[in-house]
Amino acid sequence: MGKISNAIQMLNYLNTGNKYTVKELSQKLGITERMVRYYKQELEESGIPIETFMGPNGGYFIINKQNQYNQFNKYDIQILESIYEILKDNDYLYIDKYKKLLDKIKTTNDINEEKSKYFFTNKIEDNSKVYFILNEAIVNNSKITILYRNLNQEWQERNIHPIQIFKFDNRFYVTAYCELRNDIRHFEFNRIKIKEK
Repeated sequence: MGKISNAIQMLNYLNTGNKYTVKELSQKLGITERMVRYYKQELEESGIPIETFMGPNGGYFIINKQNQYNQFNKYDIQILESIYEILKDNDYLYIDKYKKLLDKIKTTNDINEEKSKYFFTNKIEDNSKVYFILNEAIVNNSKITILYRNLNQEWQERNIHPIQIFKFDNRFYVTAYCELRNDIRHFEFNRIKIKEK
């Protein structure tokens, strides 16, 4: 595939809502890890925000950018593959174009099957004090002060502006603008304490 095709394909995988490491995207697209990072930069410069989870279990993902596709099931694909074999045996003039179309359908189906281990939530699925306070801050578009446990197990005060609560791998997170880091960050609920006023 060419550069544009690779970038679109990478975007399609990220649109599943799943998290992918650079290595996983490299293998799926058949390109180098350097090119994956290049496509991420290009997509971001085009206005598509690609989020990054840091750390050994980290990776790239997109929040709330899912596209809808017409879905083929595995039986549809089996029929199309059988037709391909018949056409190929009979020297069909446009067999190469048919094969490209079949590959496109199979890739689209693969993407649909991967949707979606990751989802947003604004529903009350967590009865914790943290959940309710963060949700209230989102509704009121207000800033709150939290204590956040860093990787060194130290509690650090952060002033954050919560944007969205989401659940990933059965853990709750809040996406928020962090005044300390001057950037958008993801905070895991299990590492948050609400600072008492």
